[in-house]
Amino acid sequence: MVEFNLLLIILYIACSIVLLALFKKENKWKALLITSLVFYYILVGYKILFLILLAYIIFRLGFVIQRNLSKIRLGVLCILIPLIIYKTTGTGFHFENYTSKDFQILEVLRWSSLFQIIGLSYFTFNGISYLIDIKRKYIKPEKNFFLVLLYLIYFPTIFSGPLHRAKYLIPQFKNISISDTSISKGMRLILWGLFKNMVIAQRIFILINVLSNSEISGPYYLILGLLFFFYLYCNFSSFIDFFQGISQIFGIQLKDNFRNRVYFSSSRQQFWRGWHITLNEWFRDYFFFILAKYDKKRKYTYLLLLITFILIALWHEFTLTLLIWGICNGLWIILEKKVNLQRLPYPKVRKVTGYIYHLLFSCILALIFISPDLMYLIKTIFINSASVPKEIIYRQTNNIAIIIFAFIIMDYHYSKAGNKRFDEYLQSKSLFNRWFIYIKLTLIILVFSLNAGVDNYYTLF
Repeated sequence: MVEFNLLLIILYIACSIVLLALFKKENKWKALLITSLVFYYILVGYKILFLILLAYIIFRLGFVIQRNLSKIRLGVLCILIPLIIYKTTGTGFHFENYTSKDFQILEVLRWSSLFQIIGLSYFTFNGISYLIDIKRKYIKPEKNFFLVLLYLIYFPTIFSGPLHRAKYLIPQFKNISISDTSISKGMRLILWGLFKNMVIAQRIFILINVLSNSEISGPYYLILGLLFFFYLYCNFSSFIDFFQGISQIFGIQLKDNFRNRVYFSSSRQQFWRGWHITLNEWFRDYFFFILAKYDKKRKYTYLLLLITFILIALWHEFTLTLLIWGICNGLWIILEKKVNLQRLPYPKVRKVTGYIYHLLFSCILALIFISPDLMYLIKTIFINSASVPKEIIYRQTNNIAIIIFAFIIMDYHYSKAGNKRFDEYLQSKSLFNRWFIYIKLTLIILVFSLNAGVDNYYTLF
């Protein structure tokens, strides 16, 4: 399991606040650049020099593309090469690595290890969006290289996003401001992220490992898929909440990446509109729409949609398993568009059955996502006799009860928040209710958390 030690994060926040106090308002962004470079160096070592060089190339390409728009393809290809090498020379199956290796343990003698850098995907995608937005004349090239560098390696976003456009983030860097309100809102998000990660996600992860090493088979094997589906949400969204909170302390508002209660979607289309939002928007804006404009008669819309989901899958990892996972997602969306579930009668019944239908097929896709051997997966579910390890489940009773208890609390607050972000939801509460929630979440974390670290599965990608 990949963990970021909380002490490291606390040091980052403290050092950033101290440095911010030393700079004038118009130069406060320099403090975040310094701390981002230092703490990123702690995690990736000398490889940060490669990223600084790549950032400078992106910076210079911005001016080249402004003068000659036709250079955009060459520019994008140049900065894609390291990511392609990274994805095609990976260290192995992602879920296996996640359960057995530390992300800093790399085969240093392999030439390709230079490109095995945490956050390279997000660095590259932000770099590409920066160049394409210049080509589209949405923005002008930033004249200060160090602002571009901060945009590309900003510590709270480099590991798992959310992805941001330069037009959205760079102006915020120029107006950094710490206040009582920003600290309060930031700490709420940090607390919420810690609760989801340390109490729910990490406990689900233990349950997944226990069951995956047992004799569970037949339809019961879908339980693993369901657990991973909820684990991935709690893990990834909590990491986003956590670093959104850190940014909020500095007065920087990062974009939301997950819709509240997205796990209770009634269709795959609804799910993808609320899941990893900024990545999906990136592929929509910088791949799908670019090709769709050549399809004036809309003959190949579904094909482009399928290719988009395949690329999203291969971004995770260049494997046959992920290729199949991407094809399944694309075909699922296409099938829903053709059937048009909204036309079905009885809206209330359709909504409830939609939850069940989506969760069922999500379990299968989750198993494909984490399975290194699809034949073994098919055999385990459809050929082997049904078996559930009752003794193991009995030994996990307390863990299961805590997961259910904490999940109900999370879902309750999300249901009350509606479309509001958690910090805004708490802001609407009375002072008494806010402090009741603070104390409740803090006590649950202190009593039921397992590790003093923030677990982040998506660091692997």
